[in-house]
Amino acid sequence: NPVDAYWMIQQAIASDDPVIFFEPKRRYWEKSSLDVSAGPPPEGLDQARVVREGADITVAAYGPMVKVCMDAASAAAEDGTSIEVLDLRSLSPLDMDTIVASVRRTSRLVVVHEAPVTLGMGAEIAAAVTEACFHHLEAPVLRVGGFDTPYPPSRIEEEYLPDLDRVLDAVDRSLAY
Repeated sequence: NPVDAYWMIQQAIASDDPVIFFEPKRRYWEKSSLDVSAGPPPEGLDQARVVREGADITVAAYGPMVKVCMDAASAAAEDGTSIEVLDLRSLSPLDMDTIVASVRRTSRLVVVHEAPVTLGMGAEIAAAVTEACFHHLEAPVLRVGGFDTPYPPSRIEEEYLPDLDRVLDAVDRSLAY
């Protein structure tokens, strides 16, 4: 959201460490009802946020995929499935404490990102969560990402990127265990 974008870029500029700040162009024109205040930042640059609480399964994402996951959580709620959605916000450092706490509550995790599934950030998160939550997991950590092909031209990128149906399919597969 715009408040996150404002404060995260401010914190990145002020940081003594090198920072890479990715701005998804597809989200430039999104509006928010939240106002950006000039006070202190609401959270640290490296803190994940629970953007929707849930009890049945955790879905973790970052960037534009957070909106896709929120849409999936709303659709699943109509069928009685309670999805907790985490906005990772930062990938390095990664806020494993928030992820682990959520997974220990829900016992399941789906990681969603735009990158290909193979060798993507989701694989690293899946491995770390499996190590930290092995005895709490009721299903394997599932990953939803781009296909293992080169990134397509813009006119067909929507076919490549994870969508609501692919996220809900992973949620259903996890809950079926």
